[in-house]
Amino acid sequence: MRLPRTCGWLSAAAIAAAAVAAAVGLACHLELQPDATNRLRDDAFYEFTWAANVAAGRGPMVSDGVSTSGVQLLWSLLLVPVAYAFGAAALPVLAPWLGFALHVATAALWWGRTRDRVTAWCLGLCWLGQPLLVRESQNGQETALACLCLSALWLARRGSGRWFTVLAVLAVLARSDLLGLLVAVSVWRYGCRDWRWLLAPGLALGAHVGTNLALGGSWLPDSALPMAWLWHSNLALADPGSRSFWAQSWWFTRPVVLGGPWALASAMGLGFAVFAALRGVWPAGLRAVPALVVGCASALGVHDLATAGWAALFLALFPATEMRALHRGRTLMLLGAASILVLHWAVRWYPRDYYAAPLVFVALAALQPVGRWRLLLLLFAVAQIQDHRRIAPEALAGQEEMVIAGRFLVDVLPDGLGVGCFNSGLVTFHANVDVPAAQARRRIWNLDGVVDARAFTALRERRLGRWLDEQGVPCLLDNAAQFALDPRLPHASGHWFGEGFRPDVDLVELARFDVPGIHNGRPGGDSMRLYWRRGRGEPPARPSEPRDLGPAPRDGRYVLWPARAGQVLEAEVAPGRRQALLAADADTTAVLRVTEAQLGTGRLFVRGAEQPLLVLPRL
Repeated sequence: MRLPRTCGWLSAAAIAAAAVAAAVGLACHLELQPDATNRLRDDAFYEFTWAANVAAGRGPMVSDGVSTSGVQLLWSLLLVPVAYAFGAAALPVLAPWLGFALHVATAALWWGRTRDRVTAWCLGLCWLGQPLLVRESQNGQETALACLCLSALWLARRGSGRWFTVLAVLAVLARSDLLGLLVAVSVWRYGCRDWRWLLAPGLALGAHVGTNLALGGSWLPDSALPMAWLWHSNLALADPGSRSFWAQSWWFTRPVVLGGPWALASAMGLGFAVFAALRGVWPAGLRAVPALVVGCASALGVHDLATAGWAALFLALFPATEMRALHRGRTLMLLGAASILVLHWAVRWYPRDYYAAPLVFVALAALQPVGRWRLLLLLFAVAQIQDHRRIAPEALAGQEEMVIAGRFLVDVLPDGLGVGCFNSGLVTFHANVDVPAAQARRRIWNLDGVVDARAFTALRERRLGRWLDEQGVPCLLDNAAQFALDPRLPHASGHWFGEGFRPDVDLVELARFDVPGIHNGRPGGDSMRLYWRRGRGEPPARPSEPRDLGPAPRDGRYVLWPARAGQVLEAEVAPGRRQALLAADADTTAVLRVTEAQLGTGRLFVRGAEQPLLVLPRL
């Protein structure tokens, strides 16, 4: 089979398909109101808090009193002038759109720096509408900036050596796991026999290590080890044998072998990159073998074979002579991309979709020089239209409970009492940074060590409780599963507090922050809960009266309810008909959001009572 070269109708069809792909990607995955329930993960608020503290002159910190390297430096620095000019409260609003602007700039860069104009339009439009990139450009984190720096590095690979080195340093400071791809591009630029290929990666690594040492005191960023260590350590407690370790290792390593992360980025584009890397070494007489293997594996029920399927199809149909213009460096690019997946999937066991975003760059880099084969561009665009179905909405609705906890800590806890929290990004931002001028800042200590190396050291040494005592922190805040002793729960950290720690005895519930109907599926995962650490003096007095705390998103209301164990709070959705909102299993102060539908008549009752507890205003 021979590929048709430049052809008028194929060129028009490829551009049209790319335009449709861009429209579909933007229509399905661009969020007009990005927030913590649909785009901004808790991790983004570490970077918001870091930038806000720098802008306010408090230094590069998230937990008060300690600087941290647990954020991606270049993006966090970019947010500093935003926080300075518009205030910390503007960061969750402006950061997603700043990220999307960088995403659009990257698409324009591919369009402007690709010589063949049909290829330029196809690649630029496909980048603009690539579903994973559209979604993750709005995540409030460094994804869009990292992809911009990486794309600029690639497109400048034949330019000035100084400019190439500057872009290399910026790329690694934008996201540290891009080092493998940087090495691949540098070897491609200079050749492995020229020592100069070491220069850019070496300077970038030096800048990265230097900033980590200056900010966190370690050559690795503070965020590199904590979550991976917790997952591995809990597995070792739950099942000390090696069999479980190897089974888990295989579970996380399997997707690296042309599985799900590759397809998230571009099954067809990366399948073509694999074909381009193999076409010069794969025996012509065995061209059909990969297709047979993939077909048999699929028939036996093996999933995530889309990328391998495309690579096998190209090997079977297109002879090597059709691709003489391709450089053998495609192998280097694939190895650089695989280094990202090996790090986060196979080593850290902590996969996240946005880690796979730079793989889109590898797909475009593979297709850029073969634009004269318009059929490939057409296939790429059509395949991307199908790719958007792989991008499922993330379950972030429960993060609203973290927002509520941060905002309303002031209503349930006296000033001056410190709080320790594992999932502390949103809580810290809303309690410690995004506060009115008249409100005292609330000190929040990060406990998993992602942005506080002191806490991670204490956690590994099983003395987290003692460390909290040394810091004078009497309160803990998180979902109950976080303090559990069962190591089968990946995030359970009770074992690491110290000898004899028992959450059911040592923790006294003070308050819970809840969105009725939201649950993370783990025990105690229905709400964020504030605890007093028993034995640290007398717990503070609880509020005695229910209160309307004001309007909530989507026309709801925030309510404070001093609850007794066994009581049930109900909303009167219509005269004579009530709906249960919250059943209290302990004496606590509940802060919850009541939706517009639940407001009904606006009257809230304790089950069994004739008189309403509160009457809320209706819009």
